[in-house]
Amino acid sequence: MTEAETNVRALDAAYKPFPTFEEWASRTSVDPTRWDRYYALLKSRGQASPAALARAREVAKRAAALDTGAIEGLYDVDRGFTFTVAFETAAWETALAQRGEAVRPLFEAQLKAYDYVLDLATSAQPFAEAAIRKLHEVVCEAQTTYRVMTAAGPQEQPLPKGVYKVLPNHVRTRKGTDHAYAPVDVTPAEMARLMEQLRTEAFQSAHPVQQAAYAHYSFVAIHPFSDGNGRVARALASVFTYRAISMPILILSEQKSAYLDSLETADGGDFQAFVDFLLARCLDTIQLVNDSLGFVSVPALNESLEGIKALYVTRGGFTHEQIDEAGRRLLAVALESFKKALPKAEVATKVSSSAQLIETFAGGSAAKTPGPAYRTLGRHRSLHFSISSSPPAQASTSMAYNVWVPRDAAGSDDLIMQDAATGATFTSRIEEVISNVSGVLQIRLDLFAEQVIAASLAKLKDQAAAALRSRS
Repeated sequence: MTEAETNVRALDAAYKPFPTFEEWASRTSVDPTRWDRYYALLKSRGQASPAALARAREVAKRAAALDTGAIEGLYDVDRGFTFTVAFETAAWETALAQRGEAVRPLFEAQLKAYDYVLDLATSAQPFAEAAIRKLHEVVCEAQTTYRVMTAAGPQEQPLPKGVYKVLPNHVRTRKGTDHAYAPVDVTPAEMARLMEQLRTEAFQSAHPVQQAAYAHYSFVAIHPFSDGNGRVARALASVFTYRAISMPILILSEQKSAYLDSLETADGGDFQAFVDFLLARCLDTIQLVNDSLGFVSVPALNESLEGIKALYVTRGGFTHEQIDEAGRRLLAVALESFKKALPKAEVATKVSSSAQLIETFAGGSAAKTPGPAYRTLGRHRSLHFSISSSPPAQASTSMAYNVWVPRDAAGSDDLIMQDAATGATFTSRIEEVISNVSGVLQIRLDLFAEQVIAASLAKLKDQAAAALRSRS
């Protein structure tokens, strides 16, 4: 027996079968208060149209589908790229193409996989192995090969899709240790056992986060396919959140280390760490969908900019400066006959804006504490934003935001940024920002800034148009 064969036998023997759901449930819990609080915010947006809600959930799905491939190292992403593709902003297809010709097919296959799990979530049929094998086929549709370690070194071999592994797939971890997955001959029985656990009454009545965490962890413990197990596991976990809140679980590529750490902690018997990780990602997703609703409810930024620019152009396509210059030129014709024509004026922009932090509390009709548990930010700092247009369509609008912080804060508490005039708020969990700004928070802040600017521009456009009409 060769050394490699001996090592495989040792790793096969080291495989630790995944726990029953009864054992998992006895050692884990989900804080329903946090879950209910954030989901209630989304449900309170009852005025949102079905189309707007579907669009917001599509954003979360696209982000989840894009970053699931990046977690596996199939391509690289960053926050800006994820934002561009998820929100389908201008030139998102160009940005995708610039990452390489293989990226778009992988992304589209992963999108199809999340559509497939949505179908599974809405089906009344119990889980079956056939559905898992089909999910593997879909998510790996654009992948033709996978890397295999052989005695001669790493080799690329055709990837069998929807077929359980026929070769061991134990791995060397990030820490340089070997990790054992289910042996080849045990895999079918372990997958059948997993399906049985997912059909138990205890599992069916459990919290969706607990369901998602158990299904994900147990699946990766088996690692039934030659490759693509991580992508299948993340899509499989989303079945349960789709059933509960109609959205997937968003795990960003930049969260890969924390993600793997929580799985490794679970391997050591601390299952709660992984449940907590998935709960946080679910809260991220709920907040992203909620804020996306605000983004789609206001006119697009470019649309408002074009509208403001149009105020400075007459029906004939001339700028107001050009019309004024023509009048001055007519007056000058008595002094000079057909002198060299003056250059045409070009309106580069008619909008000016400013944003600054001021060491004062921004007063306003709605500037009041969110409750006795909150206090103003130290030194009463507030953010002021203003935007104005120049004559003849002269107008201006401004906004100010105060920040409220908990008096006795915990990591799961909220920071609240409040519009002093309207009382509208933007919230962030302290744990999202206490050490580093999280990826999802960064996306939400970018989204919030564009929403404020777009709304201000829309308001400014109306005011500027009224100002222009009132000029005699």
